[in-house]
Amino acid sequence: GTDWGVDQTVEYIKEAIVKAKQNIKDLKRLGTVIDEIYIIGLGDLLENCFGFFEHQSYNIEITRSEQEHIARLMVLEILDGLLALAPTIVIGGVVGNHSEYRSAKGSVTTTRLDNSDTAIFQIVGEIIEGRERYKHVKTVIPDDFYLTLEVKTKRISFYHGHMTGGGGNAETKIMNWLKNQAMARLPAGTSDVLVTGHYHHLRVLTERGRTWIQSPSLDTSMELEARMGLTTSHGVLTFTLSKDGWDNLKIL
Repeated sequence: GTDWGVDQTVEYIKEAIVKAKQNIKDLKRLGTVIDEIYIIGLGDLLENCFGFFEHQSYNIEITRSEQEHIARLMVLEILDGLLALAPTIVIGGVVGNHSEYRSAKGSVTTTRLDNSDTAIFQIVGEIIEGRERYKHVKTVIPDDFYLTLEVKTKRISFYHGHMTGGGGNAETKIMNWLKNQAMARLPAGTSDVLVTGHYHHLRVLTERGRTWIQSPSLDTSMELEARMGLTTSHGVLTFTLSKDGWDNLKIL
């Protein structure tokens, strides 16, 4: 196989919108109340044109501004697809590493929060501002590496996962980060649910009623397969959240 290009990724997102609409309708039919929909970007919505892999400038199909344009169109298409399915919709995102503005490998030109992953949602928020059909949509852009929200009496945090210290596997790094957030009395440390990106493979871990959900990546990676022999069961992470906690986890 080959790495996915723009066309395959766009097509997959379009299919996921159809699946998401059906999933919401099925859940409602079974008695699940869905009065809010959250569309949250977990980072790495686009690929820098160089600075991560040796062959990157050869592999990237389109320019950064073209990638940002398509990413905005996709956010709007997801939003429009789900627009009529709940009286309240929230869109937002967190920064990842691949969307940083870099001048060389590992070298950011400004700060690591100066990033397309949040700018894309910020611009979409500006596009829909004041328009009647989007009056029930709220945009949330954090000024930190994570986004913590109160949803149905629960606290949920979204975090890409690249800003962790220390060694170990994904679980060790993320759980240590979460414990340290709690130790420092920072908002993410109060989370009932933590959702992360960055590590590509679906993971779910519950400890004392608090859950870490690691999202799978949207597409597959030949680079990962070549280096590790691994790839990922890719897809779009969806689940419900109520006062009783998370439920109905489904990868679209």
